[in-house]
Formats: sequence, structure tokens, C-alpha cells
Amino acid sequence: MNWQELNELDFDNIGQWPRPAKVGTLVILCMLLAGLMGQFLIRDSLAELEQARAQETALKRTFETKAHQAAALPAYEQQMKVLQARLENELRKLPNQLEIAGLLDDISFIATDNGLRIERINWEAEQPGEFSTELPMRIIVSGDYHQLGRFVADVAALPRIVILDSFSLGNKDGDQLAMSMLAKTYKYNEQGAR
Repeated sequence: MNWQELNELDFDNIGQWPRPAKVGTLVILCMLLAGLMGQFLIRDSLAELEQARAQETALKRTFETKAHQAAALPAYEQQMKVLQARLENELRKLPNQLEIAGLLDDISFIATDNGLRIERINWEAEQPGEFSTELPMRIIVSGDYHQLGRFVADVAALPRIVILDSFSLGNKDGDQLAMSMLAKTYKYNEQGAR
């Protein structure tokens, strides 16, 4: 079959075509049909495949992250034990309910031991927080510069946490100074920590 015979084929009368032309046309139609079916059927599968590959990559990253965390778990547990011990050590520095009352006496003793005159020393309103309650104490004392310095150093050296805040110094008379400050300590809120 040559090109001239192919050009003379009549599409209205396909049944009269020579056998090679019928087979060739049938093969071309089957290939077109297979291509179109493949395009419509495989396209969705290819999209699902790409989505599955992306999910596989994300899951691998998650697995690697969790594997690193699992490998570091003993170190994290050891670090938690160290931090727990440090927390318990710091909590022991906070005064308990009995020591809070004695703290006022300790500060009064330190002031008189350093030769200061106590003008005022009293508790102010508690400031509750999430994990601790701030217990402020207003202290007003008078004495000379060195007495005030020793007093502040001795209060700072107390075994319990006491923060000295809001200082103000002023002349009283002669070489006497008046110092007003806010001393703060804290008590641990057991129920706030849970």
C-alpha cells in the first residue's frame, strides 16, 4: 500500500478498505484511546502518588525528630533530676510560715545590733502570684552611713531570701541619715505549682 492508495481511502466506506489500512487505523485508534484513558485514569493516581511522597517525607522528618528526642531522653531525665534538686534547694531558701514571723524579729535584731534606731518596721499587703506570694515589709531606720551599710549587708546575708528594694536616703540631723526601704521575701504557693 502506497501513499496514493492511502489518499484514495473513503472514510464513509471503511468496510471496503484493504486489510492493512483497517489494522493500522484500528491500532492508531486504540493507541489514542489508551492515551486518553491513561491521561484521565493515571492523572489522579499521579497526584495521589505525589501527595503520598510528600507525606512520606514529612513522616520521615517527624520520625527523625522523635528518634533524636528518644535518644536524648536519658540526658533530659538527668537534667530534670538536676533541675528538680536545684528547685528544691531554692525553695528551702524561702521562709516557711513560722520563719516569716521570725524574719521581722531577725531584721529588728540586725538593726539594733548595728546601732540603728528603728522608726518603723511592718508588713505591707501581700502580693499573690502564680507560684509564690510576695511579702513586702516597710523598714525605716536611722543611723550613720556605716551603720546603714552594715545593716544592709547583714540583711542580705540572712539565710532566707530577702530582697531589698525601693531605697531612699535622707539627712535626719547632723551626720544621721534616715533610710526607707522595702524588704521583700516570698512564700511558695503549693497549689499554684500544680
